[in-house]
Amino acid sequence: MVIKIIAVGSTKWQRFIRRWGVSFLIGEDVLFDTFGDLHAFLINIRKFNVDIAKIKHIILSHDDWDHIAGLWDLILNRNDITVYICPGFQQEIKDRIASSGVKIVEAGGVTHIKDNIYSTGQLCGEAQGRKIYEQSLVIKTGNGLAVICGCAHPGVVNIVRYAQERFCENVYSLIGGFHLKDNTAQANRCIIIDLREFGVRRIAPMHCTGEAATEMMRKEFGRDFIQTGEGRSIEL
Repeated sequence: MVIKIIAVGSTKWQRFIRRWGVSFLIGEDVLFDTFGDLHAFLINIRKFNVDIAKIKHIILSHDDWDHIAGLWDLILNRNDITVYICPGFQQEIKDRIASSGVKIVEAGGVTHIKDNIYSTGQLCGEAQGRKIYEQSLVIKTGNGLAVICGCAHPGVVNIVRYAQERFCENVYSLIGGFHLKDNTAQANRCIIIDLREFGVRRIAPMHCTGEAATEMMRKEFGRDFIQTGEGRSIEL
């Protein structure tokens, strides 16, 4: 299984200009999140030769703007796509997706997407005093589970623990935004220790993980730290 990073925004400047978010293509037909800058997203789709006609499954981690901007162009006149959302998404976004004619799956719990690919289903987190409903992606591999997070608002350790408990396997690879950018160094150190104890061996932090936490992970994981960037592929 190959994961291609279609778009990622991780720096303070990228957040300021709203070129922020993530988007991953898993294989040829599964897209996880659709970035926050539509123009940049569509440019990268073309640049990386993504055949959008092959995309059949779109999973939205949560309904913040920086994860859904590219969705609307992709689902236009496409009744062969299934969009996976959390039950707690804003009704306005649910209605807009439904009006496009695509199939919608509200992932309240663990949800099968296709062979060896699952949603964790809805987990609840909080940011700036508001609840955020978020799902992550779980991929079964020969080495263990790979988990892809959009922003990990429910807590990256909680997500890893949940995946391990539901699938009865260790999480071998952890990829995505971990929402550690505002943490203290001590808090991030404790999180890294917990991830190690849960069996995480390979890690690819980006987006809202933050520069400080990313650097700590680089030092901790060494050769198993995965360098990320738009257009890069991650082999599972």
